[in-house]
Amino acid sequence: MGRKKLNYGMVGYGLMGWGHTLELKLAPKLRGRTNFIACFDPNQKQQDKLKKRKNVKIAETFEDLLDTPDLEALIISSPPQYHADQVIAGLEAGLHIYSEVPMAIKEEDIKRIIYAEDKSGKKYQYGENYAFLPEVLFAAQLSSSGKIGPVVYTESEYLHDVSYRWRQDHKGGPETPRIESWYSLIEPMEYAHTIGPAQVALGGLKSPMPFIEVKSYINSIGGFNGDPICRPSGSFQVALFKTKTEAIAKCANAYIFAREPTRMTLQLTGRTGTYESYHIGRAGRLFLADDHIIKFRHRKGRAYRIGKIALSRVVPWRLGTYFGAQPRIFDDWLSAIETNTQTSLNAKVAGNMCMAGICAAKSAHQNKTIEIPVFTSKM
Repeated sequence: MGRKKLNYGMVGYGLMGWGHTLELKLAPKLRGRTNFIACFDPNQKQQDKLKKRKNVKIAETFEDLLDTPDLEALIISSPPQYHADQVIAGLEAGLHIYSEVPMAIKEEDIKRIIYAEDKSGKKYQYGENYAFLPEVLFAAQLSSSGKIGPVVYTESEYLHDVSYRWRQDHKGGPETPRIESWYSLIEPMEYAHTIGPAQVALGGLKSPMPFIEVKSYINSIGGFNGDPICRPSGSFQVALFKTKTEAIAKCANAYIFAREPTRMTLQLTGRTGTYESYHIGRAGRLFLADDHIIKFRHRKGRAYRIGKIALSRVVPWRLGTYFGAQPRIFDDWLSAIETNTQTSLNAKVAGNMCMAGICAAKSAHQNKTIEIPVFTSKM
């Protein structure tokens, strides 16, 4: 007898929400495990798209969505300012939750989500899909196995230009009317795609390593005629984080950056080796040392090209978006629900990732080092 399909609803049917429904329906690892039965989106254009879907209830309100008969889970793809309240309401209604990034934009909301998850007994998954990229999981295997020795440094970048999201219909130049965007509510490091991967690279997917301290910097250089468009948030941010093992992580995020196409990079350095992926999706490089530096010579060792085949030996290849990261994170969530186990990016793990971004913003604006609260399983 096959396993029972999970009936899920969607909050927000924009690009991400629509994409998630297709991933769950079509990705080989996910196919046949879910039913999309309801959605709430106040935008009339999205409602018109939903009308083309068979057997999907178009909820009039978020509360109406929660009242859907047989609903078991929610995927939340609404703007970040709504995440916390919608996540908590869903958990309190007895639903499993997959929430898009960021987890929340306020520290107190992180704590509320953690409490709600613990009390509900349901499965919360933080949608930091970049933590499931094959390069990140490869780096995590290197650190957890000790193959490159104790890790001393990791570096991650997520630098791209999202200023089109401030323009009508997401296209056009400075002459196109400006629209409000949620990016202006948070600083770049509070968004996603560097902190999570760095913590997973340092500690592994089963125990991402929290950051305990940060010194950060933000600027607003960039944009047309010097207008970064994302004000009052900055357009570019760099943060130096410290872990309990004294390893250092450097993370850089940007909303506006002269780079095309978008690129994420990852580097992991141990005492006896280094893994470098200067462009996710392209071949990286692993160096393993076998001797100390000798006078007039570089350190002895051997370099390996880490392409798709080498990655697949450690991280099984998956068909799907973001080089298989999206089906991996959904599979992790669905498997936790099916087997009543814990998700990899549960609320406490997500809280450590999100809190690091919030504290990085405080550090930049207060121009000082900030201690980062850590959420543990013993809380």
